[in-house]
Amino acid sequence: MLDNYRKRIAAMAIELAKEDPLLVKEVIARLRKAGEIEVDDLVYLERIADRWIKIAQDNLALVPRR
Repeated sequence: MLDNYRKRIAAMAIELAKEDPLLVKEVIARLRKAGEIEVDDLVYLERIADRWIKIAQDNLALVPRR
């Protein structure tokens, strides 16, 4: 049962990284600065957020400007 709970939490965190990657990066930075997590904690989540930020930037570059 605990394993399913952890999987759901992980899935929710990944979904949030996709939907609002800047928020995820900001929260991770705050947690690190406060010393609540180690420098290498949540790196995988930060990489997902970075990937979605890049996707959003690439999509904006494809939009024709008036």
